[in-house]
Amino acid sequence: MKLIFVLILSSLFSVFTQTAAYSQTIAAPQELRVENFAYSGKSLDISNETHDPRATFWKPDGTLLFVVGRRSNNVAVYHCQEPWQLNTATFLTQASIPGDNQHGLFFRNDGLMMWVYDRTSVWHFQLLSPWDITTLSEGVRTDLSHFALRGHDIAFKPDGTILYIDDRNAGVVFQYTLSDPWDVTSGNVTYTLDLSQIQKEVRGVEFLRDGLTMMLMDTDRREVLQFELAQPWDISTATFAGAFDVSDQTLQGRGLSFSIDESIMYVTAQDKQKIFQYELTLQD
Repeated sequence: MKLIFVLILSSLFSVFTQTAAYSQTIAAPQELRVENFAYSGKSLDISNETHDPRATFWKPDGTLLFVVGRRSNNVAVYHCQEPWQLNTATFLTQASIPGDNQHGLFFRNDGLMMWVYDRTSVWHFQLLSPWDITTLSEGVRTDLSHFALRGHDIAFKPDGTILYIDDRNAGVVFQYTLSDPWDVTSGNVTYTLDLSQIQKEVRGVEFLRDGLTMMLMDTDRREVLQFELAQPWDISTATFAGAFDVSDQTLQGRGLSFSIDESIMYVTAQDKQKIFQYELTLQD
């Protein structure tokens, strides 16, 4: 009888400790603060598949991670056995891509369209099979050099009506409005957000909280920068809200992405040839 009682107590303690450990990572609150992230100790070595890694993008269910290799001229794909967890990721496949200095990466939510950005132009691809980059069409290039100096990453508004481009040489983020959704050739710059007093080398742009929060990777500052928007998806209403230092993991952060629940952040480290995973933590 005593043995049974001990086993029951042991089982309850095990459940409690597992629950306590899990509770340290939480779903993103309504007010998301970048300084509340912390390095999880998890990372993914991508040195065998990419050279000079840049932007990352996730399939919405967290099972596939896509990474641009600038000097390997490819997009590499990794499968996560446990969604969103880099320590469970294994290399799946890769596809060669055209252009020079490829950096930015974006997929439409259905996985049937992909865009790659290479400083002053966007390459658009169609996929015959969703999320399967081995079925990529030939890329179609749209030149944006009439306004972009040295852009790096891109993001679309979910309805495809706005393309956002960060540009470290200009020290800005461009809001490029498309009259025909998802068709970059139909766009015009409708606002330019001046970051010259804040940024040093922005190289990644992500939107969270349904367009109310914008995050930027700044390589030279070695920080992720947070901006809050008074009106969703309208960067003319953006104000600087804080920063998160990643220099303990990388001095060359070149890409940025988030899990769909916005509780996990991923930073591409060009110097380490790795992707690092950060998690939103409970604060006292």
